[in-house]
Amino acid sequence: MFLDEMPGKFRYPAPEDAQDKDLLADIQRKGWHHFAVPGGDGQPGYTFSVGHFLNLNHPELIVLGLKDSLASRLLDSAAVRIRGLNKPYQPYRLYNDIADGLEVMFLPVAFPHYKEYLGFANWFYQSLPAPYPALQMVWPDPKGVFPWQPGYDTRFHRAQPLLGAAPASPLTQNRR
Repeated sequence: MFLDEMPGKFRYPAPEDAQDKDLLADIQRKGWHHFAVPGGDGQPGYTFSVGHFLNLNHPELIVLGLKDSLASRLLDSAAVRIRGLNKPYQPYRLYNDIADGLEVMFLPVAFPHYKEYLGFANWFYQSLPAPYPALQMVWPDPKGVFPWQPGYDTRFHRAQPLLGAAPASPLTQNRR
């Protein structure tokens, strides 16, 4: 259902306003752009990337429920690994190289969530013949427990809804 690699004839969308022009310029200049969406009405804020798939054949990334400044730093760290070190992130594996003392896992984002959470990326990739891939960066609670593991602090469920299927094994420990 999702594309595995970027088709050869991608067309940049026509900018509709200054924000679109800034987004396109950022992607052309550094290869990606992070777009932050504030939370409200009981919904978490989130930050996502645009440009990784175009330039690196890597899924776009989204992180929910963190302050924009922290989410942007995490996504910048991930971009350095993807672009600078040429080390892609794989779904359902634990990674501890994004921030000191923080493990994260990436889950594939299910297509029904694209419209609600990835608006600018959808606009950017509108010329593609099939959906681009996206991964959710999932962070643990303060005790280091992930949402699908026993003992997860349920106060964080609202801040970080899962946009895709949890790992088949709730105690997944595949580190990279």
